[in-house]
Amino acid sequence: MTAVSLTERVKALALSLGFDDVGIASVDGALPYTEYVRLAFIEGRFGPLDYLERTLDARLNLSTVFPDARSVVVVVKNYYTGDHPKTSEHQAKIARYAWGKDYHQWFKKRLKSFRPFLVDAVGHEIKFWPFNDTGPFLERSWATKAGLGFIGKSALFIHRRFGTWTLLGGFATDLILDPNPSYKGPDCGVCTRCLDACPTKAIVAPHQIDANKCISTWTIERPLHESASSLAPCDHVWAFGCDICQEVCPWNKFQQTTQEERFLPLPGRVFLTKETFEQDLTGSPLYRSKKSGLLANYLRIKNTLMRLNTRE
Repeated sequence: MTAVSLTERVKALALSLGFDDVGIASVDGALPYTEYVRLAFIEGRFGPLDYLERTLDARLNLSTVFPDARSVVVVVKNYYTGDHPKTSEHQAKIARYAWGKDYHQWFKKRLKSFRPFLVDAVGHEIKFWPFNDTGPFLERSWATKAGLGFIGKSALFIHRRFGTWTLLGGFATDLILDPNPSYKGPDCGVCTRCLDACPTKAIVAPHQIDANKCISTWTIERPLHESASSLAPCDHVWAFGCDICQEVCPWNKFQQTTQEERFLPLPGRVFLTKETFEQDLTGSPLYRSKKSGLLANYLRIKNTLMRLNTRE
């Protein structure tokens, strides 16, 4: 079987599994965005996200941990299900990706399907490493190299059809597949809306994030970190994550509502309320922060919420 025919079968399988797009990149050649990642490390902008520093070499050079890798397949899933109700603007907001059920299991189940398919197709065992926020992969860089879109000034991946409301995953393999051309544009152009709108100025320059200032760092990844009380920004209304740079991005004029029921909003998941704390959060992205972390997040922004609601 030729690399081209195998590639077409892989792409067809990805779409049949429910992914919204798929691209393929060769391990050979430069990987986009690595210079920004390296600079973030040098300037100390990883903040409390120590796992980024531990896995930096692997993220910058896949061959250091997977020397036999020849191809990377990247899959995309659109998760957009709507906006926060305008009538409830001054409640404790939850980022849209967490409104439904956790996406990791959705990805994991489907990514597992590729290995037996490929083994059957080529007639021998293969090397295979799936990823979806679970390995030392620069997913946005690989998605750009696979021709699926580009990394915007917000440092978010912007899909050529779905805008920013996407989740990325995929796998690396020792099989040689036919790569897509790397994405060449259009891109952000002169637009700086994300930089201008970020309430904590965490986007310090185009494509450059300071995790020390980012709301998502402290509300998702490290709500109970020893430095959270002194470093976590609190003059905002986000109780878990933050979507502001996505809300102002012109590329999201192309946003499409997902057809995946797993991502549809569940009660108590759009805003942080008493109902949220009464739920079993297992199987929800909110479980990453645990209820103790969500409570800490709420207490940090409580004064801001009270001040905004008093003005109404």
